[in-house]
Amino acid sequence: MVERSGVETSTAGASFVDSPLVSATGRLRPETTRWIAAGALLVVVAGVPLIVSGPGSDLDVANIFRSGRFIASQSEYLASRPPGAPVHETIVGYADLVGGTTLVNLTSLLAAIAFVVGLDRLLAREGLGPARRWAIAIVACNPWFVVAATSAVDYVFGLAFVVWSAVLLRSGRAAWAGVLAGLAMGCRVGSVVLIVPMLFAQVTEPDDRPAAERWRPILVAGGVAAAATLLLMVPSYRASGGFDFVQNDFRTEAPLVHLGRAAVKNLAMFGIVASAVALLAIPPIVRSMRTWSTSWLLRFAVPGFVLSELLFVRFPWKVSHLLPALACGAIALAVALRDRPRLLVVLAALQLVSGVVTIQVFTPDRPNFAEGADVGFDVVAGQVVTDWRCRREYPDAYRGRQRIEVEEAWACSQPFVLEQDR
Repeated sequence: MVERSGVETSTAGASFVDSPLVSATGRLRPETTRWIAAGALLVVVAGVPLIVSGPGSDLDVANIFRSGRFIASQSEYLASRPPGAPVHETIVGYADLVGGTTLVNLTSLLAAIAFVVGLDRLLAREGLGPARRWAIAIVACNPWFVVAATSAVDYVFGLAFVVWSAVLLRSGRAAWAGVLAGLAMGCRVGSVVLIVPMLFAQVTEPDDRPAAERWRPILVAGGVAAAATLLLMVPSYRASGGFDFVQNDFRTEAPLVHLGRAAVKNLAMFGIVASAVALLAIPPIVRSMRTWSTSWLLRFAVPGFVLSELLFVRFPWKVSHLLPALACGAIALAVALRDRPRLLVVLAALQLVSGVVTIQVFTPDRPNFAEGADVGFDVVAGQVVTDWRCRREYPDAYRGRQRIEVEEAWACSQPFVLEQDR
């Protein structure tokens, strides 16, 4: 038994099976380590051309740079888009001031590395063996994660702050966990879909201590996170002259239209082949739910996945917005397949392949205003290759006009044009 934050948790469930990937002692076999190293090298090799090819083709990159440069040069706040992302915008502004777009991309890469290391620390702390790294590889090798980790966008920053907030919370450092949760909100307000499940998982942890002792870390972490978020949003409030910064004018379509867009973009995120293979993991995931009451990871990952998907159904915009759902799904797979790492290996390998080449099945009937899709079968370049090509074709798009140069680069980089119904 090991004590975590005053709560005794059994590690008896961390059993290992002898397999070609993991030895009976729980150690990765040498050949497995070599495969992981080769995969990591491939991701790095793919990432280097992206890092030196501009800040990416994301629809918000131009506004993020304008905001960051204004903050760094004028010491005043200018939101890139509602409701603002002051932490990320400030990082971009000063990194750009010092080292241009390459340094900005490197800060994203550092955030991605921090996320991977933090997730590994969290899964290990909760009793998962070396096979957990194959689940982490599913995220790290995902083409949309690779593109985000080499672009001037905020997705990986939010993930990194949340996962380290969880590590600190589980280590009994509730105040610091709250600070990092607040910083996550300062990068992406959508981080709330992971912060709430994190606190839920902690408050539902089996604990025989008095209620006051059990609730104290949750209240501290939640209170600090709320206070930090409010403080970080003061510049947005002042810049907009009120609460207009929390509003949006995105049109709502019929529920089935939203659901269809979300479903198609989920397939684009994970790949049609990997999605089919992932169906094999449903029975193990269902069986793992028997450990719900004792598994902190499941109580965090499952609600996090559901909330992330619900938010995306309401706002089915960018495929990259699904990265929190991908991370939560990988955690659930790590728990469910702890004794069956081969399926994790296959899924991670498919993520690598889909960055180079992928199968496209659905095409929107009306780009930008899709209410249906044409079904077909086409083998196309993967997202990593496509994004690199578009960065080369539109190297200065982020300096241009939003409705012309920026959107042309964005349309080039997407498997289908974003349904941007304003």
